[in-house]
Amino acid sequence: MKRFLYELKQPFIKSDLIRFVIEGILGSLIFGAFIGALDFYLTVYFQSILSIFTFLIYYYFISNRLYRSFNQYHILYSILAVVFLLTGVYMMGLVGQIFYLQVITGNLSRFAQFLNPLLYFDFIWRWSFDFGVIFFNLIYILLYIWICRTIYMQMKR
Repeated sequence: MKRFLYELKQPFIKSDLIRFVIEGILGSLIFGAFIGALDFYLTVYFQSILSIFTFLIYYYFISNRLYRSFNQYHILYSILAVVFLLTGVYMMGLVGQIFYLQVITGNLSRFAQFLNPLLYFDFIWRWSFDFGVIFFNLIYILLYIWICRTIYMQMKR
């Protein structure tokens, strides 16, 4: 904990931080929305297992994009990278739900219901006594922990 606080107190270049935040916000919102639309398209029109790889495409894009946006490393970049990754996952789910409402049902009257981020991370808090649900929730949790850890470590490269 002392090392973490020590690294957090280190000085950082303000222009690097501003560029990193702008790249992260734009990458997570815009590219997350694009990948959410692609995920919707693959899932609905092709019923394809390829939609599983949309998260990995997003992860690869955001990690490389954020890594190239700063010159001198600071631990704050790693923390913000995880936040931007999760924001992009939220955008992917939100855009997929908006497309679902518009294309499948035809109206967006229930749009406000889908703004809740707990819907897109429900594997953390929604459990049942079904073995399949428990197994897949644990797989999702382990996958998200692993992905968040690797993006945290990739900022240090």
